[in-house]
Amino acid sequence: MKSPRIADLWGKFGDRQRGEGPQKKVKLNFMFSFPNLLQTIFRHLALFTFCLSLFAIPALSMTFTVEPSLVDGGSTVVVGRGAIETGDAARFEAAISAVPPDFRILRVTSPGGSVPAAMELATGIKEKSFSIIAHQECASSCAMILFPAGEYSILTQGSMLGIHSCSASGVRHELCNETIAKFAVLNGFPYGTLELFSDLYGPGEIKWMTAISARCFGFYRGFDDPKPIQGGRKACVDGVIATMGSDVRPRPLGPSFNCANAETKVERLFCMDKDLMQSDSILGLVYDAAMAEKNTSERAALRSNQRQWIAARGANCEQLFSSSMDFMSTRDAALCLYRYNENRIYELIGNPF
Repeated sequence: MKSPRIADLWGKFGDRQRGEGPQKKVKLNFMFSFPNLLQTIFRHLALFTFCLSLFAIPALSMTFTVEPSLVDGGSTVVVGRGAIETGDAARFEAAISAVPPDFRILRVTSPGGSVPAAMELATGIKEKSFSIIAHQECASSCAMILFPAGEYSILTQGSMLGIHSCSASGVRHELCNETIAKFAVLNGFPYGTLELFSDLYGPGEIKWMTAISARCFGFYRGFDDPKPIQGGRKACVDGVIATMGSDVRPRPLGPSFNCANAETKVERLFCMDKDLMQSDSILGLVYDAAMAEKNTSERAALRSNQRQWIAARGANCEQLFSSSMDFMSTRDAALCLYRYNENRIYELIGNPF
C-alpha cells in the first residue's frame, strides 16, 4: 500500500515543480529563494509556537568543536553535538573562526530541536558550502533541515536519520511540514520523500532511515554525486515510478523467498533488515513489470538471467559477513546487497546509470 503513495507524492512533486497541481489553503510559492523561504517560516513562527517533537529525554544544547576526522586523523572537521537551540548559528560561526577546520565538514550528532534555530544554522552551512556527515543519530530538525543543507550529505556507518512530522502542542502542523519539505527541495532533495514519511509517521512517531533507506529514497548525496532531484540515484522512487501504469501488483514488503526457509547469511539478512526488504520488494516489482512485457522465450531468458544475478549477488556479498549478525557487524554486507539491488533496478527499467 505504501508504493502507490510514493508514486503519488513524486507525481505531486513534479506538478509543483512545474507550477501545476492542486493548491492548498495556505499557498506557499514553490520556487522560493532561500532567504524568502526563511522569512516565510519565521513569519509563521511568530504566529504559531511550534517545534518538531523530540523524544522525552533530556538533551544538552549543541556544542561545536574542531576535531580530527574519523577517516583522516591528520585533518580536522567541525563536530556538532547536542540539541539545536537559539544561538547555534553564532556558536558555529565562532567555532570555525577561532579554529578554522581543514575541511568544510560538519559532523553532527543531534536529537533535533528548534526549527527556527535549525533554519538559521542551515543558512550558515549553505553560505559556507559545508558538507554534513550525520554521525550516530541525526533526528527531527537535524535530519529534515540541517542534513539537506550540506554541500554533500552522508551518514557514517551504522548511523541513522530520524524523520517525522511537525507538531504544535502534539497536533500535526501542516504548514510546518510543507515549508520544511520545500526547504529540502531547494537543497536538491526530494519533496515526496519528506512528505511521505511525514504522512506515515506522526509527531509521536519517527522513521529511522539507515544509509540504505536514505540512498533508496534519494535522501543522501555522496561526494561528487548529483543532487537527488537533479539526476541522482533514488532507486526505490525511480523503480516505483517506472512501473506506474502497468498491471503488475505491488509485492508485499519482504524478500522474494520464504524467510522460514532462509539458510545463508545473505538470506537471513534480507529477512532481518527492513531497509533491504524494501529495496528487494521494489526490485521484485520492477522485475515483474519487465517480465510482463516479454514474450515466452524472452521471459525464460530473463528468468535465467535473474537467477544468475542472484547467485552472483550472494557470492560477492557473502564474503563481507563476519561471525556476528548484529546490526553494526552487517553494515558492509547490507550496503553491498543494496548496491546490487540498486544497479539491478536501474538495469531492468533501462535507466542509463
